[in-house]
Amino acid sequence: MSERHKILIVDDDKDILELLKYNLEREGYEVFVEKNSLKTLKRALSLIPDLIILDIMMPELNGLQVCDLLRKEPAFRDTYIFFLTAKSQKFLRSQAFEIGGDDYIEKITGLRALSHKVSAVLDKDLIIRKSVRQLRVNALSLERDRQLAVYRGREIPLSRYEFELLFFFAQNPRKEISRDNLLHNIWGSDVYMFAKSVDIYIQNVCSKLGEPLIHPVKGDRFRLDSC
Repeated sequence: MSERHKILIVDDDKDILELLKYNLEREGYEVFVEKNSLKTLKRALSLIPDLIILDIMMPELNGLQVCDLLRKEPAFRDTYIFFLTAKSQKFLRSQAFEIGGDDYIEKITGLRALSHKVSAVLDKDLIIRKSVRQLRVNALSLERDRQLAVYRGREIPLSRYEFELLFFFAQNPRKEISRDNLLHNIWGSDVYMFAKSVDIYIQNVCSKLGEPLIHPVKGDRFRLDSC
């Protein structure tokens, strides 16, 4: 039997800790919880988890400060860090990514999305790193802060979701990604989308690029190949 993935959850809300621990353990993960943010670094170093889930608003050290401490440790430079918070302010989301957070999920709408994203990075080996602001894959360059896409020297005008879709594929080149994964990892739970809408977004992106870089493979999966 393969070793289970370890997840550390840090939150001062006992009910949230119990809910997340129960749900993630049902998915087969080894889950640890910590209420005291001051103890997070020591606890993480003792566990070396595969994923750390942080609340932002905690007494003593907030989640942003905890994330900063973790990222300064070589052991956690590449560890996934997700923020799960009740705060929806854009400036907090930006700070979370600047400090090294990989995703930012709102508690009110995102508990289901969190489960899908955890599975995506730990079980399906997909990359979700929104802290990455710039990306280049052969002739394709993407800059998240300006929502700028350049392909073969030509600037490509993309909507927000078209850009996020292309960025996600560019972080996961040559991987087969299902519609379900695209829905939950790009749109999350705050936007209601039909599965077939994914196909339309992909068609729009390819049309604007001028080439079918993202193409369907077996079943309901898509893949970005060479570009």
